[in-house]
Amino acid sequence: MSIPVLQQTLKDASTTITGDRPTSEVIVDRKLGEGGYNELSGWDDSTTSKSFALRLPKSDTVLPHQLLNEVASISLISAFRADGPNPFVAQEYIDGEPLSSIWNRYTEAEKHSVALKIAEIIVDMAETRFSAIGGFASPTSYALGPTVEGSKLFKGRGKFHSNICYPIGPYKTTKEYILACYDKEIYYYTHAPTSDIDSDFFELTSVEDFVQQLRDKKRQLETSFVAEDEPFVFVHGDFHGRNIIMRGTHVQAVLDWEFAGAYPLGELLGGMGVDVLEVVDDESEEENAFWSREIVRRVEETARQRGWDEKELALLLGNGDPVLGQARIEMVPADP
Repeated sequence: MSIPVLQQTLKDASTTITGDRPTSEVIVDRKLGEGGYNELSGWDDSTTSKSFALRLPKSDTVLPHQLLNEVASISLISAFRADGPNPFVAQEYIDGEPLSSIWNRYTEAEKHSVALKIAEIIVDMAETRFSAIGGFASPTSYALGPTVEGSKLFKGRGKFHSNICYPIGPYKTTKEYILACYDKEIYYYTHAPTSDIDSDFFELTSVEDFVQQLRDKKRQLETSFVAEDEPFVFVHGDFHGRNIIMRGTHVQAVLDWEFAGAYPLGELLGGMGVDVLEVVDDESEEENAFWSREIVRRVEETARQRGWDEKELALLLGNGDPVLGQARIEMVPADP
């Protein structure tokens, strides 16, 4: 599966602010110092008025690689371009509603139709292959760069995400990536200020003892672990109903690509399925679970129709490698 084919399915309605929009340039100049997430109303181009969400880098909110990863991810599936020394994202307003908000208004037949569309997007991502594990380093090519993972960066690890501290990617093998994940945790627990480390996790063991456990586990993996040879595929990283924008039963866009990257095939679903709506009570939990299973069933059906072999199909539909899954999350002492 090539990136252009994936582009046909994932339509992110993204654009850049260019020199022929003088009004916009003034707004951008005024906003450059603010960082984070900024909203601005667009220009009148004589036919329509457009709204844009402008995201600009700020040292205490965005990692050096984080924004570039989102720009590059979007460019791979929508021919997005970002020129200039500092990457930014100017995303056109998308006329639609989050799937999680509109889901309960669908008929049964409409739900089946949407489930199939979501399954096709997942298979498209699974068929988009890369040579290594990593984030995306260029908005104009398919070059891989450092990983950008929310499960780590939101847990205090972001300030150390640099090759000065440990290898941050890309990684040629799954085992290399797993070992680097342990390096990341060891570095965090040995360099983070005490105030950054959640003391609730260390009531029964010390930070020093836990670091030794991590080092012992890493040595064990270095000598005895053999990772399964999986294809590296396009993984969104936060694929659920809040980030899928619908117009009626048509997928208008998939949002929030900042934590996307190339990862082993088993991580695409990871045994989790897809949440189509927010769980607020037992009824919504049952609805979510049922349709998540239905989407996975449609994923299998679609992949079989496209001629997938049984080995790769099992990887896509399985629960993922448990060693890899453990490495990718925040590591804390296990309960006794």
